[in-house]
Amino acid sequence: MINFVLILLSMIILTATGVYVLMQDWRAMTNRLFALFALSAVLLMYCAVLRFTGDNPWGIWFVYGLSAPLLAVSSWLLIWLILAIFIPHRYAQLHTRRALAAPYVLIALFLTLDWYSGLGLVRRTGAFQAAGMPDILNGPLFVPMIVSYVFGGLLVPLAMLITVAVHQRRERVPAVWLSIGLALSFAAGAWFGSASWPALNYVSMLPLYLAFGWVTLRYQVFRPSQVALRTAIEYLPDGVVIIDAQRQVRFANRAARQLALLDGNGRTAFEAALARVGFQDCTTPEDRLDGVRRFHRVGEMEATLMVSEVAIEGDQESASVLLLRDVTAAERQRVALAASHAALEERTAALERSLDEIRQRDAIITRLTLPMIPLSEGVLALPLIGAFTGERSQAMVALLLNQIEQQRAQRVLLDLTGITSFDHSLAVALRQAADGARLMGAQIVLCGVRPDIAESIVRERLEIPGIQYFATMQEGVATLLHQGNRSSLVHQ
Repeated sequence: MINFVLILLSMIILTATGVYVLMQDWRAMTNRLFALFALSAVLLMYCAVLRFTGDNPWGIWFVYGLSAPLLAVSSWLLIWLILAIFIPHRYAQLHTRRALAAPYVLIALFLTLDWYSGLGLVRRTGAFQAAGMPDILNGPLFVPMIVSYVFGGLLVPLAMLITVAVHQRRERVPAVWLSIGLALSFAAGAWFGSASWPALNYVSMLPLYLAFGWVTLRYQVFRPSQVALRTAIEYLPDGVVIIDAQRQVRFANRAARQLALLDGNGRTAFEAALARVGFQDCTTPEDRLDGVRRFHRVGEMEATLMVSEVAIEGDQESASVLLLRDVTAAERQRVALAASHAALEERTAALERSLDEIRQRDAIITRLTLPMIPLSEGVLALPLIGAFTGERSQAMVALLLNQIEQQRAQRVLLDLTGITSFDHSLAVALRQAADGARLMGAQIVLCGVRPDIAESIVRERLEIPGIQYFATMQEGVATLLHQGNRSSLVHQ
């Protein structure tokens, strides 16, 4: 009766622990994995209840055959659970999970086949006893199977927990509690087995389950915030590294392991780990002002890392958190942009030089197309040739006024014979030239007025007081020269 009560109590504890963990966050992978682990243990104890309370010999035989495979499955789930809680980046690797699960799955299948097919390599049934219990006989592989169970169910998970306790200081206390619970469970199983108390073998794992319950309540390893935070950090695109006071790496998420091949074994300093994979410190004064460090690696796997460091206050085990960002693409874009900017500046300078040459050429062409001819002292002639746009008309006005000042001219003869059209812009320019010359004490004379030009002058209403008009340039030149000679005689 006491055996049945202990088994029932263990089932209640396991069920309550599994339900509590699922209530914390049923979507979290570690919580669901723990629920499966608890379910396998509950099924194992349920088989024990049927075995010791059933009255059907064949039913007892069938249930007895499920015990060993369920124990192998429970050990397999324990391995995965330790991996998922304490070494999540390894659990995320599918090949690692498969490699760890394969031996346990094969053993469970082999034990199932051995019992139900009657091979009897591990255990087989003899004659049924008077109490309805089958007589269990050991096969030739019983001892190797026990050794395999001790190794795979005790030593492997215990070694994983001890490794976590040694290398991961933050997880040390819960790992130690689980190690103690696992050791006590196997010690209790060995003692109950040697004392011929088969029913208590099913509750010998109770210390391990209680240890899981304790770390669940005390250290909240299955809380959604813990799981979500760990998952978020693990799958961040930027590298996250935790170093201690000696700058040794204590934790590195997946991005940090991929960027710089870092690990959290705590045996290598951060800078030494970067140097080992070819990174050199290339921090500039500007980077120091921004509070970052720059590490660059040359070669086929060229890369640039920007490292930001934040000190952890109030934590004696960890000194700083480092954020690693791969800026290789950004650096290449920056270099390409700088090269493009330099090429653009060079092209702009070339265009400016070309524009200066064009301006100089235009000035030469303007001077050549607007030849200022001195006829006599104080008399200038300016033949207008071709079409006059607004820009060329203004250039003509500027040239004319400038020459009046330099030559101290009193009369300027503008020959319209060579122009192709007389439009509004030329009319405005002539009015400006006449007004400007009058203000400077000179007079404008128009010659070469053809019928079409005369019509345009009338249409544009080019009425300038004091201006003289001549049909041909010869008449204008003769008149101006005659007026100039007469003026000279008068002065004499």
